[in-house]
Amino acid sequence: MNVTDANKHIAALNRIAEGVTMLAAAIEETAWEGLEDHAGMPGSRPIAAAQLAQPDLEQAVAEYEATHRQSPEPAPEPEPVSLAQVRGVLADLSSQGLTEQVRELIVATGTDRLSAVNPAKYSWLLAQAKELADGSQ
Repeated sequence: MNVTDANKHIAALNRIAEGVTMLAAAIEETAWEGLEDHAGMPGSRPIAAAQLAQPDLEQAVAEYEATHRQSPEPAPEPEPVSLAQVRGVLADLSSQGLTEQVRELIVATGTDRLSAVNPAKYSWLLAQAKELADGSQ
């Protein structure tokens, strides 16, 4: 018997065991319902043995999924923004009469001229310029 067949048999036996346990619980519940109607019965109903032996399946599932989870494909990194791209968008805005707003964007990066802007801030500057362009139309 190979592993695949063994796993199929084990799964079938597990389903049978679950069914038998459910049947036993139903019979036990029916029996207790009949006894609880007795007027002089003291105490509370005991917990069924099948319920005592159940492992914490939710935790086991979470652990299994955590160890077998496939790592998601990393998102493609956006293309780096070049100075020429930023300069082109800012020049268009300036020609539309938004020179003062363009100057404020450059100053917001911490410098007074575009050529001195940190390349790490190009994407932010381009996004802000595009917002300004969208707002001016």
